[in-house]
Amino acid sequence: MSEPLFEVSGLPVTAYNLGLLVSLALVSVLAAIGLKKKGVEPRVLETFLIFVIPLGVILGRGMYVLIRLNFFLSWENALALRFWQGGYSIWGLILAFLVAGIFAAKRTGIKPAALLDALVPYALLMLALGRFCEGLAGQGFGQEATDSLRFFPFAVVNEYEEWRYAIFMLEGLAALLFILPVMKQEAGTGNRTRLAVILFCASQILFESLRKDEVLSWGFVKASQMFSAITLYALLVYGLYGHKNNAWKAPRHLAQASFFLLIFVIVGLEFALDKTNIDTNIIYLVMAAVCLGLCLVTARCALKRQDWPAPSIKAAPSI
Repeated sequence: MSEPLFEVSGLPVTAYNLGLLVSLALVSVLAAIGLKKKGVEPRVLETFLIFVIPLGVILGRGMYVLIRLNFFLSWENALALRFWQGGYSIWGLILAFLVAGIFAAKRTGIKPAALLDALVPYALLMLALGRFCEGLAGQGFGQEATDSLRFFPFAVVNEYEEWRYAIFMLEGLAALLFILPVMKQEAGTGNRTRLAVILFCASQILFESLRKDEVLSWGFVKASQMFSAITLYALLVYGLYGHKNNAWKAPRHLAQASFFLLIFVIVGLEFALDKTNIDTNIIYLVMAAVCLGLCLVTARCALKRQDWPAPSIKAAPSI
């Protein structure tokens, strides 16, 4: 964690904290402008922000504490409640975004899928900026960089004066690129939100493997990889047995078999990284291809076919 720049009411403010606050302010302004152009009243975004900010703090911290519960149980003085001492999980923030979007939609008379689809590009932008800020906190580093790539943005110097690959930059760039395919989906159907989650989960399996810093885990099981796999499978099952109006034409059991086969390959690749002398670059290239396969299989099952007009985001008339 970076050293505090200054204090506000006795609470430390680091470069990372400041970067996140500036990013949140910027994304909020862009969202306000974008939603206004779509004819959405300002109160919709205001309601969402009122929900999402406290929920993000509570759920982000809560998920982090649950993952590291044994650590927090061993400390006194209610360390888990000291929100300013760092430690948040991206999964709690994702849950906060979804819950706040649903609450705000219900309060303003908008369909939840329509509001979430309208907000998710800005959520991806916030994710990208947040990832970029991770470098300020000394997080998001990979293995030691080769001599030819020891310069920013490919690599950065860590606290031990070592040149490490800047995985946080790769994660941020990926989040920015995800906005393009997400925006091609019809708004209002939930497709944008589901695709954003699918892209995030599939890529996170690879990125968590690339990171060599403080990754949340239970032994050799990395928490984010497990949550990503569970989320992808839940979306796949939802698509196969929920709306069924998807692009998967083969028998449904083949989709599940393909999914678990790909997961099995990823587990094997993780063991290969630790237990074999195979070139890590080859392993990561194969893992990237497998993660892409997971993304494609899940997307074909979870996304609705875009063959009807998308519902409007505008609020329903009050009764």
